Amino acid sequence: MDTTTRRRVRGHLARARRREAEGRYAEAEGELRAAFRLARTAAGSFPAETAEAAEAASALGILLEALGRPTEAEELLLLAVRLHERAHGPDDPRLAPSLNALGAVRQRRGDLAGAERLYARVVDLATRA
Repeated sequence: MDTTTRRRVRGHLARARRREAEGRYAEAEGELRAAFRLARTAAGSFPAETAEAAEAASALGILLEALGRPTEAEELLLLAVRLHERAHGPDDPRLAPSLNALGAVRQRRGDLAGAERLYARVVDLATRA
């Protein structure tokens, strides 16, 4: 990903954080979707394998989970975890927010065993950091 595109993705992510903090969730969602779309297409033949795509997918999944849209959130969070693992490895502490949010989705759906496994992984990552 070139520097200009990386800056554009980072700009969308920063605006999304501000919009979310202001309670402007629809606008935050739009910024996150734009960041994710841009990050996915910017990497050429490996469209979804960038750290930026993982970060955008994670942030969007976390927002959607908080907004009560667990199906969309789960799909994005699973993708974020896969992308993060490819970009940084399975033991990277930056996986924790995605795993934690995915655990919340599973817990909300009644999959307590699945949620517990994810939460245990978050704790494991935190103790390694």
